[in-house]
Amino acid sequence: MAERGLSIKLKLPLLIGSLLVVVTLIYGGAAYQTVRRSTAVAVTARLGTVVDQLALTLKASRSSLLGSTRTVADSPAVRAYALHPEGRLRAFAEAALKPPAIPAQPIVVTELWSANARRLLSVGAPDKWSDARSAADLVEQAAGTDSGAVGPFRAVGDSIVYGVAVPVMSAGRLRGYVVQWRRVAASADTRQQNERLNRLIGSDAHLFIGSTPGDIWTDLSRRVPPPPVDVVRAGGLARYERAGVGPVLGAARPIPLTPWVVLVEFPQTVIAAPARQFLGRLTLIGAILLVVGLVTAWGASLTLTRPLTRLTHVTEAVAAGDYGPPIAERPRGDELGRLAGAFDVMVTHVREAQERLEERVRARTRELEERNQELETFAYSISHDLRSPLRAMEGFSHALLEDYSGQLDETGRQHVERVATAARTMDRLIDDLLAYSRLTRSELDLAPIDLGRVLKGSLQQLDAEVRSRNARVDVADSLPAVVAHGPTLTQVLANLLANGIKFVPPGRTPEVRVRAERRDGGGRVRLWVEDNGIGIAPEHHERIFRVFERLHRAADYPGTGIGLAIVRKAMERMGGSVGVESELGRGSRFWIELPPADRG
Repeated sequence: MAERGLSIKLKLPLLIGSLLVVVTLIYGGAAYQTVRRSTAVAVTARLGTVVDQLALTLKASRSSLLGSTRTVADSPAVRAYALHPEGRLRAFAEAALKPPAIPAQPIVVTELWSANARRLLSVGAPDKWSDARSAADLVEQAAGTDSGAVGPFRAVGDSIVYGVAVPVMSAGRLRGYVVQWRRVAASADTRQQNERLNRLIGSDAHLFIGSTPGDIWTDLSRRVPPPPVDVVRAGGLARYERAGVGPVLGAARPIPLTPWVVLVEFPQTVIAAPARQFLGRLTLIGAILLVVGLVTAWGASLTLTRPLTRLTHVTEAVAAGDYGPPIAERPRGDELGRLAGAFDVMVTHVREAQERLEERVRARTRELEERNQELETFAYSISHDLRSPLRAMEGFSHALLEDYSGQLDETGRQHVERVATAARTMDRLIDDLLAYSRLTRSELDLAPIDLGRVLKGSLQQLDAEVRSRNARVDVADSLPAVVAHGPTLTQVLANLLANGIKFVPPGRTPEVRVRAERRDGGGRVRLWVEDNGIGIAPEHHERIFRVFERLHRAADYPGTGIGLAIVRKAMERMGGSVGVESELGRGSRFWIELPPADRG
């Protein structure tokens, strides 16, 4: 039992009083410097956070730019013209390349380039806004990605433009590139973005975006002078002079997946203002807090700890199984009183629910025992009562063939043989049903099992069938150990191997290969049973694991339709799984997964 310490009734006033005393004693000489440093750290942290958020936002804008350009590149007309740049397709391609009117970032030129970096078509004013060398570099960057690329800023007169290039794909092959040139222009969205930035970090903050190579910078409405220092290499924060503003603190971040960098500047004069204002008020506030804090801490401690102490005692009693003692001896109108009342109601509900649950568990247990007894009786009836007539049918059929064969014509002998075959089939069906029933009800003791030894036992069960079909079974040299139930796993592998030998087209020698591999970094062992049989259509992969589900006539491939259902149920009972990979005419690859025996 844990050793009890000081109660909250003493801890609360001691803690608050100690903190107030310490703060009051040390704040005098260090208050101004502390507040100033705190303000600078807060502004610096906020500035870095804002820059990081802006970089992520602009990265998302890159995805939006690539997405809108991708829409143009995916149009059938553009794909067709990129594949066959013929005159009859030109008008349709130009219509698809025609840019929409976007006030914030108008598209001034849209170009279609071939896969070998040759311009095929352009819409807009390419002579004014486009640049062949820049476009070729952008196409080269887009060639190395699946999504596309965004280019650096270029100055065209007093305007700033940048390029967006995405590949044109058709039938899984690269057919060309769509390059859009966009002009940075002032808009209502730009003004709203700047206003949101000012509210976030301060009304004197300024946002700039520039290209990583070069000295082209913009405030999203016009071109501005670049900062006097290399803000990217400055490593986060930089202090410098901005003309017309004075000393500023700047934070820059490269925008991921773009050649751009975002910069936020904040005047240093604004950083020191809160510290100077706070200094005049700190002395008076500190003295008042010391006196008032000590008095209120003691009063609050007495008010809060009494009901909490009662709640602690009752909670300990409930944890020990005693649901009797209530908390709310005297009603209180505050939150603690409501908490005590709610806790009493909760304890009452828990007690009643526990009683109802115990009664339901007892009833369900009795019902389950009755159901199990019925299942046992039913299984006994199948095993004894139903099989006796079947054996009689088969015995009399053999007697007819042996004693009266000469008196029966060919048709009569065939009928008798069909009766005997049907009796044997029914007998096997009863065996499989009993095996499936026992599997659903029996307790399986899981233990480490050697897969190689289990496979040897399964092959011994199928020895006659392997010899009769002249089948070849190839088992990997080393198989890992797994956690499973030995007899059940033996039956699972025997069923899978039997299917691999049986479901083979006439005239083809059955070939089965068994191998194992580690899955999920060693978390599971997957055993493969691969054959060269008739295969299974993908739409039937789930169906074959159901009871009585057959895909072929019994005359072609005899069986009861329960074998794979037994495999699935067995794997579920052993905590494993089963599946298949197959196509018609290409064989089947069944797999089972089990925990490895060497897992810690």
